[in-house]
Amino acid sequence: MGMRNFIIFLVLSKVFFAQEIVPRYWNSLSTHVTVGVPLVDDETLIGGRIQLRINFDDGGSFSDLGEKHIIEKGDIDDIKQVTVPADAFENMTGFQENAKVQFIVQLWDRAGNSVIAPISDSVLTVDQIIPELVNLEINSSNELDPKRSMPGDSITFQVNANEAISAPIFNINGETYDGSVGIDKSWMLVFPADEVDDGVIEFEMIYTDLAGNPGNPITVATDGLPIIKDGKIPELDEIILFTSNPFDSSLAIKDDTVFINFKSSESIRDIKILLNSNEAKIKKEDSLVFTFYHVFTESDSEGVIPISLDYIDLAGNVGETIDETSDDSEVTLDMNPPAEFTIEMVGSLQGELIEQENEQSDSGDKKSKKKKEEPGLIPIIVFSFFGLTVLIVWISWFKIFSKSGQSGWKALVPFLNLFVFIKIVGKPPWWLIIYLIIPIGYILSALQIAKLFGKNMIFSIGLIIIPIVFFPLLAFGKSELQKRQP
Repeated sequence: MGMRNFIIFLVLSKVFFAQEIVPRYWNSLSTHVTVGVPLVDDETLIGGRIQLRINFDDGGSFSDLGEKHIIEKGDIDDIKQVTVPADAFENMTGFQENAKVQFIVQLWDRAGNSVIAPISDSVLTVDQIIPELVNLEINSSNELDPKRSMPGDSITFQVNANEAISAPIFNINGETYDGSVGIDKSWMLVFPADEVDDGVIEFEMIYTDLAGNPGNPITVATDGLPIIKDGKIPELDEIILFTSNPFDSSLAIKDDTVFINFKSSESIRDIKILLNSNEAKIKKEDSLVFTFYHVFTESDSEGVIPISLDYIDLAGNVGETIDETSDDSEVTLDMNPPAEFTIEMVGSLQGELIEQENEQSDSGDKKSKKKKEEPGLIPIIVFSFFGLTVLIVWISWFKIFSKSGQSGWKALVPFLNLFVFIKIVGKPPWWLIIYLIIPIGYILSALQIAKLFGKNMIFSIGLIIIPIVFFPLLAFGKSELQKRQP
């Protein structure tokens, strides 16, 4: 049986790249051309030769591609993979971008008889230009801000390339998402925000064109704006209520102004403050610290005024409604004047004035004598300094109690302040006996309060030795409670 009768050639063009095969394209990652030549079970083929030939863009004549390949015994009755390295292929005359390559194969048996296969139906297209991204939009379904997301929201990636690409793959916060939908140059990926943790959503988009050329990985949206996941409920703290009343800031009369100060754990919006059932107006906003106010009128109800604070964060998480202050401060509205009265008598009392003058003269003489009898200046200075120190420390303890979540006035009540302090530092009630031992109780309390606010030993010694300086620093400085005791 002649060779032309029993040898059937089927040429399959395949391009190798990145450990996998992409049919009908020569791309930027290609390293070899491979052609599959089926060989029948004929021992006369052993030691024969195979020659690949190609032409570009229907050029007519075919040129040899690479050297002849020897047929081994193991190649018989199988498909022999004939490969040619990239440099041999790319140096062929006619090789260029978008070129169409056709293949034929000539085969010789051991004796030198030859046959040429028909032109392969498979055409290899040269495409080595990597794709580029035209636009990448990332938006959240959040109704308030498309760049923020909260639980229940979805996040959409919209991709547009300069040429047709395969479905892109997204690595989002360490997880891989390959559910992109689209066609040609436009693709889209939608995934739930619940699948990522709070914070900036980090991603990497990996994509290739239809020829398998990989584009540069994308990690930033075209507008440069990230998507932030926020699933945390906002909180308010340091809520304080007071008035403009010059006599007592916890009381108010008609035309007085009531103020409410508070601090938020994050940026908030849609703030609605009710003071005595009246919507308050904002007076000041400094970073996360807010001040709202209301001016009392005749229409306001007297008594302890109720408060209500409603708010949401920028992502839409609803904060818990607040109806009380952090320090138990209250404001009472009193618009009832004192009972009416009349003046009973008007007259002139010269005698009494003279007596008063005499009394003042005598008082002056007594003061002069008293000055002479008073002790020296040094004891007065010492006792004055001691009294000033006690006063400043007392005031400082008022603020320290407030920072610790307790009412400040409790620091001013003897024995009660010790019980409250025991609660703050987390000690059992019998510690009251220790605190009553002077100076042991004083030293221990200073050390414990310094530790509670995260201060070092030097600061603790300062509290003990120079309380007039260090207690105000702790109370009115930026120091915050490090660990709240149960």
